Amino acid sequence: MIRRLVVVVALVMAIVTLVALVPRRAAAVDDLAYIIPAAVGGVVVIVLVVAILVANRDDESEFELAAKRQPSPDAPASGLRFAPNCGLANDSVALICW
Repeated sequence: MIRRLVVVVALVMAIVTLVALVPRRAAAVDDLAYIIPAAVGGVVVIVLVVAILVANRDDESEFELAAKRQPSPDAPASGLRFAPNCGLANDSVALICW
């Protein structure tokens, strides 16, 4: 009796496994109607988040740091120097000076 039960259970399990492993037929699916609005919506959300972050900026210290002149380290009077160390008489800044 137990032997028959084991054989029947094994047979049922084999049938269920075979049915589960048989691949479905391939079918063409057009998901483009979902992909394009999702991509456009994602871009809109990213643009809105960046706009909100820029609009809510209270601390303008980045602009102040860019406006301040950095003190010139002990650079030789002659030679190639870069923008922070190039002070001109008319209060402008050059990218490279010598």
